[in-house]
Amino acid sequence: MSATAKEEERTQYLRAIFDGIPMPMFIVDEDLRIHDFNTAAEEFLGPQSPTALEEVCGDVFHCVNAADHGCGNAEPCHACIIRNSVKKAASGEIIQRKMHVAKVRTLTRTFTQELLVSANLLPYTEAPRVLLVLEDLSRIDALRKTRKS
Repeated sequence: MSATAKEEERTQYLRAIFDGIPMPMFIVDEDLRIHDFNTAAEEFLGPQSPTALEEVCGDVFHCVNAADHGCGNAEPCHACIIRNSVKKAASGEIIQRKMHVAKVRTLTRTFTQELLVSANLLPYTEAPRVLLVLEDLSRIDALRKTRKS
């Protein structure tokens, strides 16, 4: 097998792992610009997922603060767990399951979304890239209720 074929096989192997994890996972830069995401993230993002690449998380996640001021520009952005977790991870810190309550606005309603945020610096990248993992607690609660039924 050629080196190129081995590299392609490795890439497919890693992609299968990435897509097989049932939590939304994003590869982002320090500015929260999305560079890749897994299948669970596609479901999390919904119909807008095809246009999410190269967009900023707050815009794609429908954060109320991003809608009003642009992601990272509102006063509450300084305390954003997602933003701060990515920043810390980019400097080498491992962030695991920090609670974040996001205020989200869609076309039809505004609501809060409870997320556990984990972030970790990815090795071997030219520019710093962070693996951002979001666990939606409402989905976990829904699964728990389904199991009890």
